[in-house]
Amino acid sequence: MKTRLLASLAAFAAVVVTPATAAAQEARDIVVEGEAPEEPATVREAVQTMAREHGRDVPSTRFFDELCVSVSGLNAAGNAYVAQRILENAAQAGLDGSADCSRANALVLVWHDPAGLVERIKDEQPWLLPEQQRNDVDRAIYRGEQVLVWHNEETYNAGGRPIGFQQNVAGGTQGVHNALSVETRVNNNGWPRRVDLEFSRAVISAVIIVDADVVPGMEIDRLADYATMRLMAPDLVPLDEPGSPSSVTSPFPVAGGPDAMTRFDRAYLEALYDLAPNAPAIRLAGAVARAYEGEE
Repeated sequence: MKTRLLASLAAFAAVVVTPATAAAQEARDIVVEGEAPEEPATVREAVQTMAREHGRDVPSTRFFDELCVSVSGLNAAGNAYVAQRILENAAQAGLDGSADCSRANALVLVWHDPAGLVERIKDEQPWLLPEQQRNDVDRAIYRGEQVLVWHNEETYNAGGRPIGFQQNVAGGTQGVHNALSVETRVNNNGWPRRVDLEFSRAVISAVIIVDADVVPGMEIDRLADYATMRLMAPDLVPLDEPGSPSSVTSPFPVAGGPDAMTRFDRAYLEALYDLAPNAPAIRLAGAVARAYEGEE
């Protein structure tokens, strides 16, 4: 994915976001703050509400392949810092990753004109924003949203691995009566199950575009952790309902809210990436609540 577009993104990088300088740190008063814990029941209820959108017949969506992160739009130090922090967050959740890879599957773009950047992507890298995703992105642009996020998904087998292309029908002998007319994906590991599903849902690429106008003055850890959650947890919509668990996803990008991943955020990622690939999404609620209790 490091093509003309990513090269031009780096060339036009103009926003500077760096960690607070030592002098600024010394000038601050030391304030001890604590995160008020939510009851596990509240955590379970919040995740269960999201899981109900999928029911028992769809697994949670997540990355299975190694995370390959590319960050553009900050200065060189800022890009490297955000990428490294995302990778550290991913490793803590159990997902391997790298910023030194040939084909990025997780893009973080800070840009002064998100709508214009989306049009460039459509023109120069249309596979990065498929037709089925474009209506949602266009509506977000119309609403004036300052953060655009989308995930490109693919069906994997029950073990969380890609499904290969074949001509032969699964379960039959190879012959003219069992051959398909064209090569297609055949899930040879799929069969009816009483508990788990015969397939999983994989994120094969994800993009987050943040309006550069909201970035100056923001803690860089907040930007990196927000990007982590939106990239790695596709089903976790920003939690902005009263009584929702504290999360770095909300409020954002406005002032206020956590400046880093919260106990809930880390529990969510830990549970999501520890579930069996083909586990129904509805199981996530209990897993998050158990991981949350384990953070004590």
